[in-house]
Amino acid sequence: MKTSVGICYVAAAFMLAGSSVVAARYITTYLPPYTITFLSLAFAVATVVSFYGGMIIDAIGRISAKRWRLLFLQALLGIVLFRVFLTFGLRHISAAEAGIVTGTAPAITALFAVAVLRDSITVHKAAGIFLTMLGMLILQGFPFNAVNLEREHIVGYVLVLAATACESFFVVLSRRMFMQDPEDDEHLHPVAHAGIVSGIALVLCFFPMLTEASQADLFAVPPSGWLALAWYGAVVTILAFAFMFYGAKVCDGYTISALTGVIPLTSVILSIVILGNDVQPHQWLGCIVIGISMWVISRPRLRRAAAN
Repeated sequence: MKTSVGICYVAAAFMLAGSSVVAARYITTYLPPYTITFLSLAFAVATVVSFYGGMIIDAIGRISAKRWRLLFLQALLGIVLFRVFLTFGLRHISAAEAGIVTGTAPAITALFAVAVLRDSITVHKAAGIFLTMLGMLILQGFPFNAVNLEREHIVGYVLVLAATACESFFVVLSRRMFMQDPEDDEHLHPVAHAGIVSGIALVLCFFPMLTEASQADLFAVPPSGWLALAWYGAVVTILAFAFMFYGAKVCDGYTISALTGVIPLTSVILSIVILGNDVQPHQWLGCIVIGISMWVISRPRLRRAAAN
């Protein structure tokens, strides 16, 4: 039962991560990348401290030096580099295209899981990862259309791919952290964990943000832009990370890697609904295949949980 709940938490975390693509694409119209990252993190830290400040202070006093190093890496990879690469990339490609590129996350995460976690693989896990990758290929046009990369979009694709790799390594690092120090996790609630990582990332972004001061006109940002920043920070950062940290305690690396397919699925759907991006029929088919892969990877565990 615990693992089934963990799968639901991880899936919810990746849904929120998918919405970050749309939120970031909207804000890039008004602000430069480091400023977006810093302001969204300011919203995140302010929110979590307002509600859980005492719990975070208590957790800080219990964190070991080894855990601080891992928290720093999580902040650098999972927040700072992920958001900076993504925001720069979204200057060159649409949110729908970025969502499609993030479909490489299952394969990248699976590779990291093999190298870092030494995870074993089952038939259902392999099938889930395969279907996720198939869905990603269909989203890109295979076998219906030739996939043509326009030269001016290549930079955008590479940057979003780099962001996806950072996110994938962050996911595997989270799982490794819980495997290595299970006793420490009793003293670090997922929300406190998310708040501390966000605070570290906020500090890391401060000086790069200052270099963009001449480009950042905060008064030009409309209320909808501030709302997007608040969503990107308070909801996507804190809630998604808390879900991710809880799920990583009970889900193995391959399960998490297959569930990363939720990110492009969410990104594509929201890019249509919110940003009005055009999506072709074959891309809808790809989204359906990715959805099926989520069911395949979770079905055996859910069946065992129901039997218990």
